Amino acid sequence: MVQLILRTPALLARLLERQAEWREALAAEPARRQGLDPAADLYPRLAAGTALVAFHTALQRWSDTDAAEDPLELLDRAFAVVSRALDAQDR
Repeated sequence: MVQLILRTPALLARLLERQAEWREALAAEPARRQGLDPAADLYPRLAAGTALVAFHTALQRWSDTDAAEDPLELLDRAFAVVSRALDAQDR
């Protein structure tokens, strides 16, 4: 299913559209935790968007290897990389 979505332009476009919607919803949590206004501060949307890119990248890698790698381990690795950048952000 993942390979079908990632390799079919119309399905991939729909996934990316959904992720844009998710980004807005996901931004609410880091905004709440940091006491930020997601409409005025860049960090909440950037954090949410970065998390979605990490998720998408792990899915793509998993698909490219024909599911040879453990998807949860790929997600852990992806989030380990981006968490350092997000933790270092000047808020």
